[in-house]
Amino acid sequence: MATSFFLGRETLIPRLCSEIPLWREQLFIAMFHNAGSAASFFKIPPNRVVEMKTQVVL
Repeated sequence: MATSFFLGRETLIPRLCSEIPLWREQLFIAMFHNAGSAASFFKIPPNRVVEMKTQVVL
């Protein structure tokens, strides 16, 4: 119980003036949002996880 796991999590934000069409960005963000977390994939207990978040502008 002395081990802590540090995981990264990103929040995707669509860019308004982008070369990629807005609908593709929103579709990618929706698919990214529905993906499972690493903590649930590796079955890490929630009380041993520290998440570091960042925002990524597409």
